[in-house]
Amino acid sequence: MDVPFTILITQVLAMLVMLSVGYVSYRAHLLSDAGVGDLANVVMYVASPAVMVTSFLGAFRVEKLVNAGACALLTIVILLMCALVARIFCGGEGRISRFGVIFSNTGFVGIPLVQSILGQEYVLYVTVCIAVSIFFVWTYGVYLVTGSFQEVSLAKVLTNPAVTTLFLGFALFLLSVRLPDFLSVACSTLGSINTGGAMIVLGCYLAQTRLGHMIRDLRIYKVSLLRLVVSPLLCCALLWLLPAQFISADVKMVVLITFATPVGAMCAMLSQKYGGNYEYGAGLVSLSTLLSLATMPLMLELGMIVLS
Repeated sequence: MDVPFTILITQVLAMLVMLSVGYVSYRAHLLSDAGVGDLANVVMYVASPAVMVTSFLGAFRVEKLVNAGACALLTIVILLMCALVARIFCGGEGRISRFGVIFSNTGFVGIPLVQSILGQEYVLYVTVCIAVSIFFVWTYGVYLVTGSFQEVSLAKVLTNPAVTTLFLGFALFLLSVRLPDFLSVACSTLGSINTGGAMIVLGCYLAQTRLGHMIRDLRIYKVSLLRLVVSPLLCCALLWLLPAQFISADVKMVVLITFATPVGAMCAMLSQKYGGNYEYGAGLVSLSTLLSLATMPLMLELGMIVLS
């Protein structure tokens, strides 16, 4: 694993341009609030699943299955570590802050990074990380936002597109199914809009927030520091302790990318859905996304040095 730092910078700058396109599009009224929601749904329910399914295509290999299991186990352990960090440092600052520290934006940011840095075949592993995270989002995450387990729904976990795609993808993988060419081309083409679409949506989220108020809220910087620096450093330390026989360096990088991304968009979405502080949740997503353009290259470069 040897990815030049210039490639990381190029990818982050490209993400910044796409974020800017989303920001300007919303401000120029090319996209309405409803339009942003529709575009987010297209990314979440069409483009991302298409990318994920494509990553599972190919001959069955035991090595891939073992790596996927390792990713699932590591995701659980690191989420628990992040939950402990959130409890220690944000215990008195509100549940939404704790949500922001624990859950990252792997779907919108992590998948494009894994594709560009490591390649399409590694999206399989980030899909596993996302599916495990989704389980915790719709259980413990919902509890954090609402303060009650009454709104927790197993049905929402099982019907989430990331989880259903994981089941479908693993079935294709275990059976070594080869899709007809027209379906493979369709999945590849639909998946190609994932990166641009996700970045435009995040740019729109940024445009919807009151920037002046957001940049003066010191809580957002604290959560961003914990999410973008402390969490990936803890992740990197844990991965460094694991021998190469347990998990390869490339797959370790997938896990690191998963936890180096900004606050998950679900922080804002669940806050809005359950009557929480939506503006604060959206501010966490937006500002941490901007700050991540500086922190992610540094965290990933550190990971490549330490985990190689």
